Amino acid sequence: MEFRIVALDILEANLALPPQNLTKEIVFQFDVNLEHRWNTDDDIFIVVTTISIFSNDKEHLLSKFKTNTVFKVEELAKHVDTANSKNNMPTDVILDLNELAISTTRGSLFSFLKGTYLHNAILPIINQTIPVE
Repeated sequence: MEFRIVALDILEANLALPPQNLTKEIVFQFDVNLEHRWNTDDDIFIVVTTISIFSNDKEHLLSKFKTNTVFKVEELAKHVDTANSKNNMPTDVILDLNELAISTTRGSLFSFLKGTYLHNAILPIINQTIPVE
């Protein structure tokens, strides 16, 4: 399957004040959520990526960042069942699209956080083949 990125939209970019000063030893916790949407008329496949950054204890949400990574996928209609909202694309293609969306969002998030108290909260590389707790 052939695909390419055609757009990146930042849907949400929030930064919250921490309840107290963060220590240098803080280990940030990340939640990553992916959602897929598509439009077969235009061969458009969208990966909605939401990244939430928490303090060590996951008690305080420090930042939430959400993007649409928009892909043009050739002959998309052959690989999705719009009537049943079912995605039948090959697993390796889905993993590639997800990885590209996460990487693109990581870069945008880094730019958003640069110069803030979350400057060192860099989203780690995520291996999708290993279950993440």
